Amino acid sequence: MALKVLRKQHNEHWGSRQRFEREARALGTLAHPHIVAVTDFGIEEDVPFLVMELLEGESLESRLRGGPLDAELAHRCAQELLAGLGFVHERGLVHRDIKPGNIFLERTEQGPRVKLLDFGLAKLVVATAHDANLTRSGEVFGTPAYMAPEQVTGEAVDARTDVYAAGLVVFEMFAGRRPFVGSDSELLRQQLVDPLPRLGDVRPGVPGSERLDSLLLRATHKEKKQRFADAGQMAAALQELAPRRANSKARTARAGSSRPLSPRPSRVASVLRAGALLVCGVALTAIVLAGGVIYLLDSPDGPSHRVLLKRALAPLLDEPRAPAQR
Repeated sequence: MALKVLRKQHNEHWGSRQRFEREARALGTLAHPHIVAVTDFGIEEDVPFLVMELLEGESLESRLRGGPLDAELAHRCAQELLAGLGFVHERGLVHRDIKPGNIFLERTEQGPRVKLLDFGLAKLVVATAHDANLTRSGEVFGTPAYMAPEQVTGEAVDARTDVYAAGLVVFEMFAGRRPFVGSDSELLRQQLVDPLPRLGDVRPGVPGSERLDSLLLRATHKEKKQRFADAGQMAAALQELAPRRANSKARTARAGSSRPLSPRPSRVASVLRAGALLVCGVALTAIVLAGGVIYLLDSPDGPSHRVLLKRALAPLLDEPRAPAQR
């Protein structure tokens, strides 16, 4: 179990106890493999807190200090991030602070698994008339390096605001560095006017960088109406670019021959087949001989036939054959 306490200087962002309790309940419904589980909440001495599952691993921010993720891992982490974020959007929530520090790579036997953290700035998209009194206009929430233009200017935010930040994070997964750098004021200026750098210019050799550039440019468009509608739509587009796991040798063999390939029998199988044929042959011979014995014994000329039978079987019984009578 982990305890998340909102710092006192941030308490005013919740607006009121009513709003905190409503949003905490909303977070408690976000049961998803790629979202940290919130199991309880409360307010103690006017300080809001959340009770969450305890995770083992490291943040994406920490992981990226060692350089970019390899292409396959970057695709998988991006898909898991968008899956969790898409689940949030489906339930009418916006995270508003997507960044590597709020993305956790949980340690599992199958490898890192993304968990989306820190919904301290989360906001319900669908507002009521009463909510309008709880939300002040002109407030700026978020982290300058990952803020969408509408956050910088204090305009209304929605799922496309998260899409913008997710695009910047995915860029960083592949490139190994932030797309925009500088002081906070310089970062805010870049978010408003500077286009996203191209992956190939920042990190040459990224597989499929041109197609990734197109996707990321759409996700981080300065006009939010030009972006993906939500994380689910962005995830579907990214899935089309994910590397396919296929056996290239088998694919090459199929392409080079118009006939279907038939497997060659193994040596062990051949030996077993030969042994089975030998056993069948011996058994068939025994059946024929047994039939002949029964026939001769049942014949009226039984004694003379017995002599003939004994002579026929003599080589098998290692007995000397009696000389033929003239």
